[in-house]
Amino acid sequence: MCGPTEVSLARAAFPEDCTIANDASTLMNLGKRVSRKKDYIPAITLAIKGGWKKPVKRGPSTVDLANLGKLEVDPLDPYQRVVRKGNVLESKKAATDEEPAKDEPLKVVG
Repeated sequence: MCGPTEVSLARAAFPEDCTIANDASTLMNLGKRVSRKKDYIPAITLAIKGGWKKPVKRGPSTVDLANLGKLEVDPLDPYQRVVRKGNVLESKKAATDEEPAKDEPLKVVG
């Protein structure tokens, strides 16, 4: 399960034996069901058509908002696009021959 929305839908579709199987509410035991086409889709479709509504409550955020960095206008961009600097969610871009890693100093050639 990804969050409260999926848990809510699973409980609506499988009310008879929908049990949370771990402390993080990310795993659900739905019995002996194995077929998406025969077991899951019909029950989920019936739940949605039967009036299931997406819950308004959002799940807890796992990222501290202070670690998302700051928005800045890129002064080198001719279109003055806004970029996020210092975002903890960014993966480090691998260095290429054309672009050095951020920690590596620029080399002047020629």
